[in-house]
Amino acid sequence: MPAYDTATDGREASAFIQEQSYDMVFSDYNLGKGKDGQQVLEEARYTNRLKATSLFVLVTGENAVDMVMGALEYEPDAYITKPFTLNMLRERLTRILNVKNQLRAINQAMDAGKTEKAILQAELLLAEQPKLLMPITRILGKLYIRQQRFNDAIKVYSQLLNVRSVSWARLGQAICLHHLGDSDSALALLKQNLQKHPMYVQCYDWAARILQSLGDYPQAQEQLEKAIEISPKAVLRQIELGKLACQNKDFVVAEAAFEQAIRLGRHSCYKSSKNYLQFAHAVQHHITDDHSRANKNRIDKAFRVIEELRQDYAGETEVMFETSIVEGKTYVSTNNSDGARQSANRAEELLDQIEQPDANQQLLMTEAYIDTGQHVKAKKLMRKLKAEGLDDNHSQRLKDLEGNLNEVAIREYTADLNSQGVEAYEKGLLVEAIDAFDNATSYEEAGISVLLNSIQAKISYIEDQKMDIAQLKDCYQLFKRIGPMGESDERYARYNKLKQTYGRLKRAAGI
Repeated sequence: MPAYDTATDGREASAFIQEQSYDMVFSDYNLGKGKDGQQVLEEARYTNRLKATSLFVLVTGENAVDMVMGALEYEPDAYITKPFTLNMLRERLTRILNVKNQLRAINQAMDAGKTEKAILQAELLLAEQPKLLMPITRILGKLYIRQQRFNDAIKVYSQLLNVRSVSWARLGQAICLHHLGDSDSALALLKQNLQKHPMYVQCYDWAARILQSLGDYPQAQEQLEKAIEISPKAVLRQIELGKLACQNKDFVVAEAAFEQAIRLGRHSCYKSSKNYLQFAHAVQHHITDDHSRANKNRIDKAFRVIEELRQDYAGETEVMFETSIVEGKTYVSTNNSDGARQSANRAEELLDQIEQPDANQQLLMTEAYIDTGQHVKAKKLMRKLKAEGLDDNHSQRLKDLEGNLNEVAIREYTADLNSQGVEAYEKGLLVEAIDAFDNATSYEEAGISVLLNSIQAKISYIEDQKMDIAQLKDCYQLFKRIGPMGESDERYARYNKLKQTYGRLKRAAGI
């Protein structure tokens, strides 16, 4: 009797598959805590431990669409739903094994990495056994595409489509048309396929890829979102959506996608520190300084993910460096300067442990220095990067950081001028105060508080000294720069009072 192994859970099943080859894997979908049957299958595919000659049968009592679609994406040889009788199972497996045996020579060549031989075997078998048109076409089409023989693939798919309507054959044709440069026809074919088979998620995936290649990123994101509505359990699709949403600056969608990628990937071969880091990055973009429950929950989730990174990747210096950078950015988003400084110091220590830090890591450290007011260190690292030489992409990032550093320096300078103006105003030296505020507001980076201080000094001068039309006109420009202010803003009462006084003075001056 052939030998067999019985695994008690998904982790043990994956370990068995990694250690030895099996002719058949018979797995339930629900395997308790940890990996489920879909994740056992996807890991077997990912590591190439499942031979083409092998059989993977997934058994489940679940009929939920997300579970069924997620499992089918990794192409088990059979998907059997409970309840079933022994006779039903025997008949189903007999049919599958019969076809598998007839395709053995092709699959053996594929397992040996001999693609050309597998193609030749498939072509010969197709000529001898036309009844095997569908399974052979499925294999042959993929092999042709692997060899970039796109016209041959289109031809073999057409032979099948002339006999019967098969959705995956149309998808294969669309893929080939795209690779041949006819992306518009490929998209049209995918649309046609989806009209007949709206649950065919791979068509949405390919539509997204093609649209990305054409530069239409918003439409590409829309296609991926439709695919995820149907099959949300695919980790790679969630990751792809997260990346695309970040590119589109849709950080709400990116946050949700990476959060799902983390959750689904905890027991998956696709678990990656990048998913955690990108989730925290997406969260940072819509953290606000309000005290709402939603904002607090978002911040808490970001820090929980950072803590999980520290636990799961503690021995990986480069991951820990990026974790500290992301943590620091999160502290910056929450206006926690002490936390940001501690994270930057931790990142600096970790960067010193990296034998040859790359340009990206050094640029991240430079940005952390700027965020935490360590300008001397930032400038020193910038000089080092310039001396080493950077590619175009990294050079642009360095220029942007230099611009950020200049903006920070200007903000600090305007803050100093504002302090001088406030001091002069409190002493009743209105002309000196106006001069200081004028210098501060000459910079675009001057904040609203500085603009309000300048308006107040000018209005006080007009009320105490004399009507000055030039100063009134300056007030108009300053109000214009501030723009409308909501009543929830803590500066609103002051802003409103100054605007009323300005209006009164303007009427008195007859302008």
